[in-house]
Amino acid sequence: MNTASIHDSFLRINLWLSEHAPKILKSLQNPAPEEQFKILSDVAARALPSEFYDLYRTHNGISPEAMCNLFFGVKFISIEDSINQVKDIDDLENSPSLKYVDPGIRNNYTFNKSRVPIGDDSGTCLICVDLEPDEGGFFGQVILIDYDYSIAIKLANSLSQFVSNFAADLESGKYSLQEDALADGKEWLEPSREIDSVNWFNSPTWRHIKI
Repeated sequence: MNTASIHDSFLRINLWLSEHAPKILKSLQNPAPEEQFKILSDVAARALPSEFYDLYRTHNGISPEAMCNLFFGVKFISIEDSINQVKDIDDLENSPSLKYVDPGIRNNYTFNKSRVPIGDDSGTCLICVDLEPDEGGFFGQVILIDYDYSIAIKLANSLSQFVSNFAADLESGKYSLQEDALADGKEWLEPSREIDSVNWFNSPTWRHIKI
């Protein structure tokens, strides 16, 4: 079965948000300026997958002023933030290797300009589009890097699969709104334990990881 397009998946996501989390929906920004794609590609020194354009032509992340999150309970960052993070990445030689990676992910570095962030939990994890997969991986695969624990796990083989899975998880009740945030008048998505990749060490999905 073919994966839905990013545009079609976001129609489902936006519908769910309109019914359950309108503040998060309002926080999603308009499409990214076209010139930013070339800037990011130049900074990363690599071509971007076509689905990266599809994603950021749909929404340019969440407004930096909004206290909201999205995929896996992580903030969906703007292309400008992604550019700035890639610019700040040091040379490969200065990046430590990872203690654990899923198949298809290179383990000889943690950060690299080939790992383009699209999500940042402002603590220990980044969700990245991987432009330099290992053997058996996929160009443009979506990975989560927990740089505190020094691991990388694969979330999806492509951005379209990543966004489609998120839409399905919303619709099937795998996300709820955090009660403490609601009490403060904010909306914050909380993934179920099964899909909580940021807290992978407490999830049965990633119990196989040993470090």
